[in-house]
Amino acid sequence: MASNEDKKDIANKLRKYPPVLTVKEVCEILHFGTTKVYGMIGNGEIKRIEHSGRHIRVLKADVIEFLIAHKNDG
Repeated sequence: MASNEDKKDIANKLRKYPPVLTVKEVCEILHFGTTKVYGMIGNGEIKRIEHSGRHIRVLKADVIEFLIAHKNDG
């Protein structure tokens, strides 16, 4: 279980990003390519929010939770 300090530390590092992220911004944060991020969204590893049209959006809070869950993965 991640501590509140972990969550605050990650949130602080991502403070320049808005609360709702584009796929491009998620790629920047995770240092992954678009194909990898779209795959992760498609298989549910990263939650996406409802959207209209062709634009996928992700909550920054969900990216923070992903980072915390995978903090010790390497």
